[in-house]
Amino acid sequence: MIQLSTNIGELPEIITADERGFKQILYNLLFNAVKFTPDGGEVHLEATLKSRPTGKKFIEVSITDTGIGIRSEDLERIFEPFEQVDSSLDKRYQGTGLGLSLTKNLVKLHGGIIAAWSAGDGKGSIFTFTIPV
Repeated sequence: MIQLSTNIGELPEIITADERGFKQILYNLLFNAVKFTPDGGEVHLEATLKSRPTGKKFIEVSITDTGIGIRSEDLERIFEPFEQVDSSLDKRYQGTGLGLSLTKNLVKLHGGIIAAWSAGDGKGSIFTFTIPV
C-alpha cells in the first residue's frame, strides 16, 4: 500500500488552462510517482499560488515520492521522447517512454515550466511544474 497525501494552498477559483491537458499533466506525474514507488512508500501532491517579482502569478504543483529515484545523469534526458531510466533487458517498469515528454510539452503549451529533482537511486523524486494564472 502507498500512502497518498495532499497539501493544497489557496488557489484561484478559475484558471485559464486546457482542462484535458491539465488533467493529463497531473495524471502522468501521479501515475509515474505511484508506478515507481514500492509498497510502504509515499506520494505527496502540493499546489500553491506564487508570484514572480514582476507581479505575475502562477500555480506551482509538486509531486514528491519515496520511490526508486533518478540518477543525476538521467535527470537531463527523462523528458526526451522514448527515454526510460530502466534500460535493462528485463524492464521492471513497463512503458513507452513518452509520458514525461508529453507532459513537458503540455506544460509548455500552458506557458509553464517543468523540472525534476532526485538525490539518486532509491531516494525518491520531486517533479514540479508551474502554470501561469
